[in-house]
Amino acid sequence: MAKSKHKVPPPRKPAKSHDELPRHADWQNPRVVQILDAASRCFSREGLANTTIQEIAVEAGLTKSMIHYYFESKQVLILELQAFVHERYFRRVQQRLEVLSAAANSEDRLQAALWEVYEIVNDKQLMRLQLEMFAEAGRDPYMKTRMTLALDRSQEFIEAGAEQVVNAGGAPSIRLPRALSLLIASTLLGLRVQEFVTGESEQSKQAYKLFLAMLTGAMGRERAQGGPPKPERPAFTEVDAADEDLDELEPELGADA
Repeated sequence: MAKSKHKVPPPRKPAKSHDELPRHADWQNPRVVQILDAASRCFSREGLANTTIQEIAVEAGLTKSMIHYYFESKQVLILELQAFVHERYFRRVQQRLEVLSAAANSEDRLQAALWEVYEIVNDKQLMRLQLEMFAEAGRDPYMKTRMTLALDRSQEFIEAGAEQVVNAGGAPSIRLPRALSLLIASTLLGLRVQEFVTGESEQSKQAYKLFLAMLTGAMGRERAQGGPPKPERPAFTEVDAADEDLDELEPELGADA
């Protein structure tokens, strides 16, 4: 008879929309933070599958029973760590964004903000842990749901942060497209993964610099025009091409007649 899978207990603190991920533990408790930090180091070093609760206990300087007192199972600890890492990252970014309002213009502020984010995610332990969690999401449907929530939260956070730094001050405001947050998040993650795998940090930095130049250049043009450009009919369409083909065929048909 097949054994039933252990169910994850409901979180003690549910999420408020995407403001934060669901929690199972009190992050104000220093012992909880001590365990989560130790688990982060172990998981990023050995991987989620290869790390045991006993190894986390040794890393934290605690007993195995003490780990289980706060976290019912290894799966619950992994889920809690995912939320903890994301929220810690968001708080660090938010603190940096709050001091950028003095930049000369919105394009400069956005460049400065996105460079701050780029530097914050330059953490190899964090990247190893992220890759482990992405792999786990491919195996565990519950983790996939949590990762989806975390990615949605990241995009909302970037969208709000970009609006905050771009429209600070007295300049005419710009409404950023919602898809921009996905583009920024994907570029950041993709470049950091590329750098993590290849070790080519300078190439990733130059690619990011080019991305920011294109992004802020487009913003500057939009502000100068007073809003997004209106869509125009392309000068040359597939219909035009078909008409030209018919024009070329007509003399040949006339000659045959």
